[in-house]
Amino acid sequence: MAFSFNQFFGCEQQINAHKDLVVMYGFAAIFLGLIALAFLSFILGRLNLTVIIDHFIGPMVCSLILCLGIAILPTIILYVVASDVSGVKLLYCWITIFAGVTFFCFSNNAMIRKFTKISKR
Repeated sequence: MAFSFNQFFGCEQQINAHKDLVVMYGFAAIFLGLIALAFLSFILGRLNLTVIIDHFIGPMVCSLILCLGIAILPTIILYVVASDVSGVKLLYCWITIFAGVTFFCFSNNAMIRKFTKISKR
């Protein structure tokens, strides 16, 4: 069985039928993820577990914010301009952007902290 960008775990008919819901749920997942991470960091801050906040939740919040900013342009291009692109390909595009941004934020966490310390001065 070969890999195809037109298949997504057997749900390709539902995803392609409701392409606009993919866009709405994609942006909603980012916002709900930010709210959940803020709530989790509040709880962990009350428990004085700042190491988890600094090394896990901080980069995840950074990656979600960058993903929100970066994913807007390809979504506009693929959804509005190239309207013949299927919802599954749009979903793969979002997954690729999120994976790349998350890898960048976790691998460059020390560099990102240096820039936030410089901006607080």
